Amino acid sequence: MKSHKSDIRKKEEPLSKRVDTLFESIRQNMEEMERAFARPWPPSFELRFPTLPFPSLPEVRAPLCDLVDRGDRYELSLEVPGIEKEKIDIKATKHSIEVSGEQSEKKEEKGKNYLYNERSYKSFYRKIPVPEEIVPSKIDAKVVNGILQVAMPKKTPTPSEESTKVEVK
Repeated sequence: MKSHKSDIRKKEEPLSKRVDTLFESIRQNMEEMERAFARPWPPSFELRFPTLPFPSLPEVRAPLCDLVDRGDRYELSLEVPGIEKEKIDIKATKHSIEVSGEQSEKKEEKGKNYLYNERSYKSFYRKIPVPEEIVPSKIDAKVVNGILQVAMPKKTPTPSEESTKVEVK
């Protein structure tokens, strides 16, 4: 007579296969989360469809940015396509800058026997730390061709490094 435990073991998958399946599932979940939270601005057709597994949550984007040290100031360039300058908020402290904004559009087209409505909503948020203390009251910002350019003067400017010719021996 066979024992009940041996029958159960025959029906179960081998441990190595279960572990492989578990790790594959974890890897897929991590890739999905990475795609959902670390994407730059999408093509316009993607704005109509939710990208997160929770469609009731608003989609918040993290626009691409560049931060450059110019010696006496930091220059930040942030991609904000389609966002009007009046809809952008900038808050700065001595050690970071927060940039956020939102834009909504509504189009209405009337035809013979139909009414066509289309709405879109875009928002973004970035908090960017700066390596040295800045002067928040002297920050200058402007939008040029969908790029937000922010100049942040340093409290203590660092001298720019000049190149020195070195003789090869």
